[in-house]
Amino acid sequence: MKIKVFGERNTGTNALMSVIRGNSQSVILPSVLAEVSPEARKNLAVMMSLGISTKGKEQLIDAAFKGRPVLEQWKHAATYFDVNDIGNDVHFVFTVRNPLSWLIGLFQKPYHLLSAMPDNLVDFSKMDWETVGRDNLPKKTYKPLELYVAKLRSYRNLMTKLEQNGIGFTVIKFEDFVTDQKQVFENLKPHLDNPASIFRELTKSTKEANKDSAFYRNYYANEVWRQEYPDIEKVTLPTNTEIFKFFGYA
Repeated sequence: MKIKVFGERNTGTNALMSVIRGNSQSVILPSVLAEVSPEARKNLAVMMSLGISTKGKEQLIDAAFKGRPVLEQWKHAATYFDVNDIGNDVHFVFTVRNPLSWLIGLFQKPYHLLSAMPDNLVDFSKMDWETVGRDNLPKKTYKPLELYVAKLRSYRNLMTKLEQNGIGFTVIKFEDFVTDQKQVFENLKPHLDNPASIFRELTKSTKEANKDSAFYRNYYANEVWRQEYPDIEKVTLPTNTEIFKFFGYA
């Protein structure tokens, strides 16, 4: 079974894919520039060495994804795609995260930020985040949590299409993954090719070498992030929280 992963920035997509690759022979379908177009990645490296702007860089990446089918789309894209040509040999995985925890994650690692970065969490929550083309969204700017809501709604839209076409999918909550990788793997096992009989946990962070699985288990199981960022209590969630409830975040 081939695996296609979608999830917003900072929802554990890299770590999840590392676990799947390390514990099965399933093919994970392309979702980043180097995978969909190695040549474009080389060209981008040259342009970066020549001092291309941040917006210019993002536009080059957008061009590489433009017009590609869903199975070759950016892993962070809104999933308003056609699925009629997809066979039953593909299983979709959607990663989600507590919206307030996600906001902190984006504040800490604002990937693909195109405008000035506010210096505090509350101002960050109110900023106008400019989308890139491969976000696949109709608006050019969103408040960060509105951006997250838009992505979640797109996942639900795609899930409906997948169900109608008899294509399987799994939703993985970031908190579940970091607190119990093995159980998440067990849930995915029926959809993987030659899953390992002995599970190998991802012990080191894919982005921060000084943090390990034990750190993340404690940090998210005990919601330490609320203590580290007390201003999160000042952040107001978007008024329509139905989509949060749908994904298990009341």
